[in-house]
Amino acid sequence: MELGIVIPTLNEARTLPHLLHDLGKLPLPARIVVADGGSDDDTIEVAREMGARVVRAPRGRARQMNVGAASLSTPWILFLHADSRVPTRTRQALWEWLKAPSPEDAAYFAFRLDTRGVWWSLIEWGQRIRERVTGLAYGDQGILLSRRRWQSVGGIPDIPLMEDVEFVRRLRKSGGLRRIGAPVITSARRYEQEGLIRAWVRNAALITLFGMGVPTRALARFYPALNGGPKVPSPSGDPGGPSDNSGRSPGRGSTKGSTEPRHERSGEAPMVLVFAKAPEPGRVKTRLAADLGEDEAARIYRQMGRQVVDQLRGGPFRLRVCHTPPHAESEVREWLGDEGLEFTPQASGDLGRRMHRALETALSEAPRACVVGTDAPDVDQVLVRNALARLADHDVVFGPARDGGYYLVGLRRPAPELFRDMPWSTEQVLEKSLEAAARSGLSVATLPMLSDVDRVEDLPREYLS
Repeated sequence: MELGIVIPTLNEARTLPHLLHDLGKLPLPARIVVADGGSDDDTIEVAREMGARVVRAPRGRARQMNVGAASLSTPWILFLHADSRVPTRTRQALWEWLKAPSPEDAAYFAFRLDTRGVWWSLIEWGQRIRERVTGLAYGDQGILLSRRRWQSVGGIPDIPLMEDVEFVRRLRKSGGLRRIGAPVITSARRYEQEGLIRAWVRNAALITLFGMGVPTRALARFYPALNGGPKVPSPSGDPGGPSDNSGRSPGRGSTKGSTEPRHERSGEAPMVLVFAKAPEPGRVKTRLAADLGEDEAARIYRQMGRQVVDQLRGGPFRLRVCHTPPHAESEVREWLGDEGLEFTPQASGDLGRRMHRALETALSEAPRACVVGTDAPDVDQVLVRNALARLADHDVVFGPARDGGYYLVGLRRPAPELFRDMPWSTEQVLEKSLEAAARSGLSVATLPMLSDVDRVEDLPREYLS
């Protein structure tokens, strides 16, 4: 029944303590993660002082919640907004639900505002009617679900607005979710700041247009940002840049919109290490091979690995392939080609020791370095350049994967503690890595969440022959 709670924040130092105070009274064990999108007030300090773990995530509510969820290995996840309250009745209802969850493994709470009066009661009544008619709930009502359900629908949709509505819609289509009658209390601050009637009309119009298929990027321009955040986050997770609805810049392998690391301008090339296995049937993608056969799994692995390398080839960094087994260099060269690549065998030992040794060597030759695998086909130059840029201000950067691991790790100095005694190939890898970084006082940045391809359901359509 262990519960993980994810709270996305941006300059919420005033509201966050009230929610954390409520959560401190939960009648069950809970791990609380504050996924911060770049606060410049005391949000992070407040969160840590009150016992929450902080992860810094690319700005944007969906991205922050996905990174927070990926950093947890708990079987249950509860998403809450920072200005919500969880009263005693609701804490008890949460406990009772988790003791006997519904078959859907997903639920949301009743809607209630934190102020009283006729108009506020009418808004609450309108939301109850909308739930009954459309089946849709909002994120500020709290969304509780199993980690399995979160993964099965691909996480929270990375769109700039209505991510909660679309998430609930996908949950309903893929198995449903239940309503818990106790309320998560929602702040009325938007209504109070903008004017009750104006905010209500705007919200009603936006949800109607969204239901008609109007793109969320167009709708986001009419939804004012709170606390200094951008209306539409950029693909790198920083304010201002263009992106499509996936949160990526247009064009696979493009460098448009990326942030150039300082060391690129000074002529000191960073290093990108691609960890690769010789693509021999029976030795690669064994979980995929259980469903598709060893030859087909090896074919898919070859295609993914070549795609990742081709998307990184020619970038403003040294590109080194770290291969295993050590004697397979000629086979790996034939697979990936020679152009723009360096080759070196991986060290002996488990995955952690091999990554540590490769990064240690790279950092003796370059100011910053990162490791990527060959099973996340969306890794490209935009993502890697962003990772290297973040190392200008952070000790470590992780690219979270939906399965609880990571598809990229970058360092600006060796950190062997990040690779020691880790539960590799489990959903606890990212969570334990973040804990190790916190113990060592390392500052951490994260990238947008991607999927590793380990199972049939992870495969993009173009890989299925």
